[in-house]
Amino acid sequence: MTNSLRQKIAAPLSAHGRLTAVEGEIAMIAYRLGQLETRHELVPTRVTKLEQQFEHMSGQLSELNVGQQKLTVVVSAIGSKITWALAIASTLWAILQMFGPTLLRVLLP
Repeated sequence: MTNSLRQKIAAPLSAHGRLTAVEGEIAMIAYRLGQLETRHELVPTRVTKLEQQFEHMSGQLSELNVGQQKLTVVVSAIGSKITWALAIASTLWAILQMFGPTLLRVLLP
């Protein structure tokens, strides 16, 4: 209740006026208590919904983590193969540079 409303309720000095003021305050308390009960009834539903969403997102994150680990293994394997291919290619190129001129002199006099 606002202060101006309380002053209006507290203003009457008769017993009937006081009784009316007390009844008004009790009615206000009952109304506010009813509002609290109504709002709190919805809270478990909201909490349950949030818990379900959290569990769903946790499951998705776990699946994403597993997928990321598989992808890391595949990328690592591809990187290893590329490294070996480059090592073999550079070795062959070095051998070709060493023996290429000699082979060309033998084949083309």
